[in-house]
Amino acid sequence: MRKFDLKAFNKHKKDSAIYCRYIKINNNGNTIETYLVANKDSYQETITYLNTPIIKRYMYDKYTLNMTKEVTSFYDCIIGFRKEYNDEGVLIKEINYDSPYAFSWQDLVQKMKLEYDIDLMDKLDQIKNNNCVSSVSRNPKLMQYDIRIPCENIPHGIPEERFEIDATTGEVITHIKNRGKTYPNANK
Repeated sequence: MRKFDLKAFNKHKKDSAIYCRYIKINNNGNTIETYLVANKDSYQETITYLNTPIIKRYMYDKYTLNMTKEVTSFYDCIIGFRKEYNDEGVLIKEINYDSPYAFSWQDLVQKMKLEYDIDLMDKLDQIKNNNCVSSVSRNPKLMQYDIRIPCENIPHGIPEERFEIDATTGEVITHIKNRGKTYPNANK
């Protein structure tokens, strides 16, 4: 059972602040940013894996320090299982946010890398290739992914490049393209 790290919170927070932020390297060698905040009756921990779009959030009971909720996100998409626990740490609710999508977020990452040379998992690569992704979202009602990439200011041009991709088949529904970019591997 995961518990809130009150010692780290007290060590990193400034005076009477209700939050703190620190960066460290975890056991897997990943650089992570941890943001801790004290709410009225809970603590929240947000872990950002730097250079990636993956964020993990945990909620903890303020008195027992036991985890009560956990969720993982990929850009604006909640992915995997959202889990809720009771005060004793017993799992009481679990929702699989990936189950409706036959074309998974991992499939989307692979498609964008192979067809458009946009690495959704590597933010440094996006900067290097002028493909900084501002958002990736998925809509369960429309069953599609939406990807938005701001464009350089082009007179009379479009402010962003946008992809709409079917979350069932992986087919591109719409691609509003920046006229300055070409994608030789993209499906026509």
